[in-house]
Amino acid sequence: MAFVGEKLGAMFQRPQDENRDDVPWYMRYGARALGTVGGGFAILLGIWNCLGIMLADVGCLFGGTFQVIAGIVAIAIEAPCCCMFIEHIQTLSNFMENRPYWNRAALYCGIAIPGILFCFGLGSLFGSGLIFATGVMYGMMGLGKK
Repeated sequence: MAFVGEKLGAMFQRPQDENRDDVPWYMRYGARALGTVGGGFAILLGIWNCLGIMLADVGCLFGGTFQVIAGIVAIAIEAPCCCMFIEHIQTLSNFMENRPYWNRAALYCGIAIPGILFCFGLGSLFGSGLIFATGVMYGMMGLGKK
């Protein structure tokens, strides 16, 4: 019975603990900086896309709203010091910090796609593209040295 417990414990062990040392420091800080800057650009360009409602373009309103939400999520996870007046941001950031890199990669790539799909334009492509690039960097970090 102890053998089953050890096997289950090994399955649920966090894989990022052994892979965190393999990732170079410039990749970690580069992904964090890209996520922070990309989140800022996503918020600004998402607001710009939301102004498309003046031209009766409802798709760009939805795309801009998704892009603003994605930017806020990216900044909240990567730079919680920018959102220090919101109570539970630090717990969200700590939760995501303890997750494997591929979880962050899936999150960032997943939240970047709806903004581009609803309103395909230069603003949404650049704003959501930076968040998607952050997801790609975390995906590369999750793969590690192979």
